[in-house]
Amino acid sequence: MSMDTPQFGLLFGATVAQHEAESARPWAPEVEEAAPRQRTRRTHAPRARRTLAGALHHLADAVAPANGCEVGHPAR
Repeated sequence: MSMDTPQFGLLFGATVAQHEAESARPWAPEVEEAAPRQRTRRTHAPRARRTLAGALHHLADAVAPANGCEVGHPAR
């Protein structure tokens, strides 16, 4: 069942319309804006990721079978 069916509009439409109309009234409660969050310092994940990728490439080169594309060798 999808959330954008006409049944949901009929079910919640009147309540939402009334809420929107009442929220513009002078006696409507005011919601304070949230204070901006301080940014945290980034970790060294990119450097660690780059180091791990390099180590895995070296490991793959060491484990990989020899190149079978030379003339006279059967293809694997």
